[in-house]
Amino acid sequence: MKDMDLEDYLDAIERHFRARRGVDHVLSPRDFALARSWHRAGIPLATVLVGLDGAFDAGLEPTSLAFCRQRVEELAATGPLQQPQGAPPAEHVSLPELSALLDSLLERLLALRPGPEACFEPPLRRIQELRDLLSVAARPKWDFLRRKLREIDADVSAAALHALSSEQLSALQEEAERAVVRQRGRVAEAALDDARERFLMLRARERLGLPRTSLA
Repeated sequence: MKDMDLEDYLDAIERHFRARRGVDHVLSPRDFALARSWHRAGIPLATVLVGLDGAFDAGLEPTSLAFCRQRVEELAATGPLQQPQGAPPAEHVSLPELSALLDSLLERLLALRPGPEACFEPPLRRIQELRDLLSVAARPKWDFLRRKLREIDADVSAAALHALSSEQLSALQEEAERAVVRQRGRVAEAALDDARERFLMLRARERLGLPRTSLA
């Protein structure tokens, strides 16, 4: 995000949202606040634009950025860690909810029969360690939890690609390329490659039914 200032970032999002809606549109103050939070969180513009496209392509007919928020933030949370700026967001989940989410992910991972190249051992080990911690921690440090959850998600995302069959992976790779093609020539190629990889990992997780654990 260092290479793009906030004004250019917001302008690019507004222009793309207007183009996808096909009508004249000015972002509301709430939408600008959401876009600023994405900039502050270090979410690359390419990731935001591909996320917006995903929301429109899903037939949501968004009238504000809020309708696209889940897709953008799921895409951003998949893959390598971002470099956030400013204070972290407030937590919006309870410890019991977080424990239930980890249990759900653990159950799904144990039910999978991944191919020989897939290795779910790292996330399984991290999940068990975090579950043990949550069982005894009355007031855990949320910054520590956030980091551990992102490590789990990164491990799961990497392994998910190798758990697919060659036919499934090829189909998702073609889908990922279609997802980013609109932005080719509009954003830096490296950022677009990053967005494509995030899209690919997100779709692999969706295909395998692996929930995201990262705190938004």
